[in-house]
Amino acid sequence: MKFKSILLIVNLSFLITACQMISPIFVDYNGVRMDVAKWINQQQLLTMQQKRSLAQLSKAQQRFYQLEQADEAQKFEINKQNAIALHCAHLHVSESKIEKLQQQIFSEESAHYLQMAQQLPKLKLDEKQIQCE
Repeated sequence: MKFKSILLIVNLSFLITACQMISPIFVDYNGVRMDVAKWINQQQLLTMQQKRSLAQLSKAQQRFYQLEQADEAQKFEINKQNAIALHCAHLHVSESKIEKLQQQIFSEESAHYLQMAQQLPKLKLDEKQIQCE
């Protein structure tokens, strides 16, 4: 009887551990390109908060692909969301990780979208209204 109880506890422990390794339930990758989400998820030394910050930044920066077709109001909103996401990312992640994420999002062929975004005016954010994921 004791052996069965111990075996059951060991099996449950392995099951719980395996589930945690397979799916990080604390990071919402909805809206992040699949290849970028996989890259973020594979960064083993990052905390869940750091991964959430990178996911938020990825969502915002992927919108740069829409800049050419966007009207002024949409460009302002894209710029605002990016500024917020960058602020949040800088709170938790190093600049080098942010640059590596941008390399994942923007290939050499699409790097001009990042350059277009960098030409947008810098926004002054009210830190009280910033919501980090």
